[in-house]
This record gives sequence, structure tokens and C-alpha cells, in this order.
Amino acid sequence: MTHVAVVIVGFRNAGEVRDCIAQLGQSTHIDFSVHVCENGGSAAFPPLVEAVAEVTGELARTPNGERMVDHRSGRLPGGQPVELYDAGANLGYAGGINVCFAAIAAEGRYDAVWILNPDTEPHADAMDALRRHQEAGGYGIVGSRLVRTPSGTIQLYGARWRAVIARGFNIGLGQAADHQPDVAAIERDLDYVAGASMYAPRRYVEEVGPFDERYFLYYEETDWCFRRGGHALGYAHDSIVLHAHGSTIGSSVSRKHRSPLAVYLDERNKLLFTRRFRPSLYPVVAATTLVLTAQYLKARAWRNWQVALAGWWAGIRGETGRPQRFS
Repeated sequence: MTHVAVVIVGFRNAGEVRDCIAQLGQSTHIDFSVHVCENGGSAAFPPLVEAVAEVTGELARTPNGERMVDHRSGRLPGGQPVELYDAGANLGYAGGINVCFAAIAAEGRYDAVWILNPDTEPHADAMDALRRHQEAGGYGIVGSRLVRTPSGTIQLYGARWRAVIARGFNIGLGQAADHQPDVAAIERDLDYVAGASMYAPRRYVEEVGPFDERYFLYYEETDWCFRRGGHALGYAHDSIVLHAHGSTIGSSVSRKHRSPLAVYLDERNKLLFTRRFRPSLYPVVAATTLVLTAQYLKARAWRNWQVALAGWWAGIRGETGRPQRFS
């Protein structure tokens, strides 16, 4: 049986992590382990341990691995291991994933990884649907049918990359959750898979390598897909995952209500990503992204327009990693 290592990065959202793990306990695919990296600092780790213990029972202290300051282990009622890692600080989304990747690699027993947002509720068959689709098609990464809560409509099946404006296009956005799309057509259009639910076999992890931590947040999953080489991307329509989009990091759909960190990194990292993957378009993208910051003005989001400009300028300057202004 395929052993799936589920990877979750949390940030001071113990209740969401607990609920996501509890939902995983209902999975029809039973050979899996759960690996959670707490990115919210050591003060956030005890509440996480306490919350997850409601699902697993008492968690035992375990020797620390690479880039951990604490490590607790427990098991779901079905016997699946649950590992909690305290990073001690905010390593960024990519850094949190890489902490889990390092622990999983050191353990050695895994056939695939499933990167899952903590603000998701996967249906019971979601994991097995990903496994079946990946194994049937030999894909490098497979995504799920992401359904927005509470609207009950499609967030996306996957995405295309619009290089000139450095923005994605969400395939299927707004469709009814039970709409039956042409999966083959979706897969032909895919440039990347949504980071809220990404399933990849071990060979992909080992060949492509870890996530790029220079982004800190945003575009690291797109980067991981763009580094795929000859690996194909897939879409498993039967893998249904409910998603309360952006509840952890404040990436609200409304420009006025997005968190400053989300705005800043979104603008900065568009330029970082373009410089790496579409360097010939970089001068054009530098101009188009600057012009498009005016969308914040149109939305009367004055503060976030200023933050967007600061993020754009940080991208021009080549800033990477955690922004000092948000430290």
C-alpha cells in the first residue's frame, strides 16, 4: 500500500489544524502519517499540542530533527502517526514545508507527500482519489477539486500562468461544486497546481528538491510546479477538498481587507518569480505589475496600495526571504 506523508504548515491556528487532522482520520486510504510544522513561534506550540491531543490523545516528547526546537508524537484512533514540529520562529510557508520534508526523508518510510492547507476539510476519499489518479497517469503533481466555503462553489481545479501580467488564472472559478468538467482539457491547460492540496510521489520530491524559501510566502508552490522538468501535472476531480481560503494569512479576496503582509509579498514575489522563469519578459512585467497596483486605488484600499507599491519596489530591488518591515 502507498504510504502518504501529509504535510501541514500552521501559523497560530491550532483549532484549524486539529479539525483538519480529525478529518484526515476519516480517510478511506489508511496508510498515511501526518506532519505539522508550527510556524507561529514557540508560544504557539503548546496550544497546538493541546488542541491536537483532543484527536490523538496525549502526545509524547520526541527527539528533535533538523530545524526544530520541539517535537511531539501521537497517533490517530486508526493508528496513523501524527508528528508535530515546533520551528521556533516563522520560517515562511516554504520553510515549514521543508522542515516536514526533512523529517519525512530522515524517517525514510513514504511513497508520496500530500501538502494540505490547515484551513481545509478533505472528503474521506480525497487522499485515495489523488493516489489513484497519480498512479494511473504517472503524474508529477496532482491537485484536488477545491471548493470554497461557505459559498460551495469551485475555487479552482488548477491554474494557468499569465506571464505578461504575472498573475494566475483559476480554472473553474465559480463553477458549481458538482459540475462535471473535461478533466483532460483541464490537464492540458495546467501550468500549476494550487498549494492548498498538492499530491506528489516520492520521486518528484527527490528529483525536484525542496521548496524555494526565498519567497517566504506566495508563489513557492507555483515555483515547485515550474521546476517539474518532464513531469506532468494532473487533476483528480474525485478528490474533493473544502477550503476556507486565506483564513491563516489574511489573503482575502477583497483588496481592502487583505493583510499588509499578503499584499506586500504578492507584489514582491511576482517579480522574483518572473526573474527566475520568464527573464525575457521581466521589463514588461515590471511595468504591468506597477500599473496594476492601481487596482487597490480603484477599491479605495489606500493603505494596501501603499503596501503594494512597497512590495513592488522590494521586488525591483531583489529582496528575498522574510521582509524586515514585518519582522
